[in-house]
Amino acid sequence: MENFSLTDQRTFTPIEKQMIWKKPTSHQTSAEELRIATEIKANWLDPEMKISNVLLEGDAGSGKTQLAKALSFDLQLPYTKVTCFADMDKSDVFGALLPVIDSDQEEDQELLTAIYQTDTLAAVLTLIEQYYSVDQQTAKQKLADLVQRIENNQESTIHYKYYPSEIVRAIEKGYLLEIQEPTVIRDASVLVALNSALETNGLLNLPTGVIKRHPDCIIIITTNRNYQGNRPLNESLRDRMQHAEKMDLPELSVMVERAISKTQINEPTLLLKMAEVIRLLDETAKANAIKGVAGMRSYFYWVNTMKQNQDIFVSLYPKVLYKLTTDPDELHILTTALTDSGLLDELRDLLRQKKWGDLSDESPRIKGRTIGAEEAIERQIDQLAEETTSLAEQPSEKEEVLQEEEQTKEATAKEETPTDTLPLSEERSQEVEGRSQQQQQSDDESQEMSASDMETLDKQLKRELNKEARQLMKGTIHEKEGMIVHRPKFAVINPEVATIRQEIDPIVDSLSRQILDLLENEQSETYQKGKYEGQRFNASRVAYGDLRQFDKKNPPHEQPSLAVALRIDESGSMVREDRMTAAKKAAFAIAAFAKKVRIPLLIYGDTADVSTREKTSVFSYKEFSDSFEWLEQKLVTMKPRQNNRDGAVLRLIAGKLTEQPATTKLIVNISDGQPKALPDYTGAKAKKDIQEVLTEYERQGIVFISAAIGQDKEEIKEIYGASRFVDITDLSTFPKQLIQLISRYL
Repeated sequence: MENFSLTDQRTFTPIEKQMIWKKPTSHQTSAEELRIATEIKANWLDPEMKISNVLLEGDAGSGKTQLAKALSFDLQLPYTKVTCFADMDKSDVFGALLPVIDSDQEEDQELLTAIYQTDTLAAVLTLIEQYYSVDQQTAKQKLADLVQRIENNQESTIHYKYYPSEIVRAIEKGYLLEIQEPTVIRDASVLVALNSALETNGLLNLPTGVIKRHPDCIIIITTNRNYQGNRPLNESLRDRMQHAEKMDLPELSVMVERAISKTQINEPTLLLKMAEVIRLLDETAKANAIKGVAGMRSYFYWVNTMKQNQDIFVSLYPKVLYKLTTDPDELHILTTALTDSGLLDELRDLLRQKKWGDLSDESPRIKGRTIGAEEAIERQIDQLAEETTSLAEQPSEKEEVLQEEEQTKEATAKEETPTDTLPLSEERSQEVEGRSQQQQQSDDESQEMSASDMETLDKQLKRELNKEARQLMKGTIHEKEGMIVHRPKFAVINPEVATIRQEIDPIVDSLSRQILDLLENEQSETYQKGKYEGQRFNASRVAYGDLRQFDKKNPPHEQPSLAVALRIDESGSMVREDRMTAAKKAAFAIAAFAKKVRIPLLIYGDTADVSTREKTSVFSYKEFSDSFEWLEQKLVTMKPRQNNRDGAVLRLIAGKLTEQPATTKLIVNISDGQPKALPDYTGAKAKKDIQEVLTEYERQGIVFISAAIGQDKEEIKEIYGASRFVDITDLSTFPKQLIQLISRYL
């Protein structure tokens, strides 16, 4: 590849040298990379036509950040980035004045300077561990000693120091700066503040003086197209981009090359067909206004499932389809397009050829013998396997055994017909003859899906949910403990449903009406006139002499982007003081509220040690992809059971929540006691497990709230931390408190 270096005459510090990106072996040079690097190099010495601002606009997974990093290597410039967020303001662009504490110890001052640049206590402890090369417990003690020394030093003074932002640092020092997703910023004027710096000889006015843009500084803005919460890029900012690229999925051959390099799976023909599937899904989603994206990330992770010998027709769902959408109608559109294209049949043929070779010239395979009825019963075979064109192939014999093990002790005498495939489309069955109109619906609410249809759907989903659970438990202390996910059986008519609904409906109606009114007002773009302060001066008001001379525009606000997962502890102690009844009412209220405000919702209950085989039992009352039909009938089946293994279920729920596209992802944990399960899941072990889950998934954007309703509130608070803890003392107001809590995140 041609040499595009711009910094042959520059001397970098060791840290700056580390910031220059190193291309991995999996990197494949794209046409866009060559085009941009060539343009920048060719015009670098031309003061009038120099290219130093680049715009990369395209779908998620199209390689925008990868391209920005690749240019860091090509141009030999240190790479750094800034990821924008909705409430970003000018202090985030220019930097801020922060207090600095003087210390007599030079080592303390150096450490304090580093601590000022961290965001959380966990990050501070990690920094101290690395700084002193100690374990976490010693790091906590050193932090406590440092705080004590500062408090004891009465002569220490506090002054303020200006800490420049990463944007300012890159502009001043001449780095390649990637500004990610500026279109999510609510205040459109924030990045306009950078307009002067985007000029070739631009300047930044800072509290410490004027900073001139380094001649080697290159700014690359990367943004998605037409995503929820995104706004059009400011025209003045867009005009200052000297080069722009529309980023789409690369050519099929390039996709295959990158997948081989990334995953080390050298199956070009098979990977090409999988790439065609990804491209078809992406095109179908765009044509039908489905907001999700089938991009390179989805492609890589789907291909990588082959390493674990996963069925690619099954893994297509969690790795690709569910990232596009979980809406049943939209999934039907996508899967129908796949079926009509014939790509799945072609992919299946390729897999067969890989396993058995080309059978076209061979003699027909010998069929196996037909077994008798007695042998079939002995081997627990109650249905013949048939050819299928669904995304899921027939399960192996081992999986059949696992499926049999997933039946609960409380299973009814009614035999379940095993479902071996995950259908491409869900067709509602006809109403069961003889079922009365009263049985076809619950109370006064008409159900679109019959109870029999819901039972059928639950059976189909159960196996898939258990496979997902086993995948999420891999590598954890719960991997061998025997987790089983159930879809609760329910009665069509249950008087408890009407009783609870009658109690919580007024609360939900009142609060949801307030929230919907608030959201509607926040979406207004009208001006409020006659204000003492505002964004626009109104000269016509001067004559009134009342100083109300400003107009104020209501802030724009996108639709709420929130997904909520509710976990309910169904351990035996929940029988006390009507705690389970309170939890049911809270679940009813949250479900009704989520339905009205259109919040994606998941509700799980769980217990432990139902049997020696079933260490953790999870009850899936509602998945994110489920409708709200028959949910209340399922929720009233909650009851106090056995022990509780909190960490396993929290990990399962958090793993599912990370797949949701919402901006804010909230887990509400309702529990009345400390975790305890056989043989030794309690005390320090359980606490460590739960805190590891919190740390791991908070890094991925999950927000945890633990609502404590029992006598072990202080222990729960210690496990989850004060910032994640809510004390629910009055159970009668529990539903209202939870709805108000969730409303804060809208």
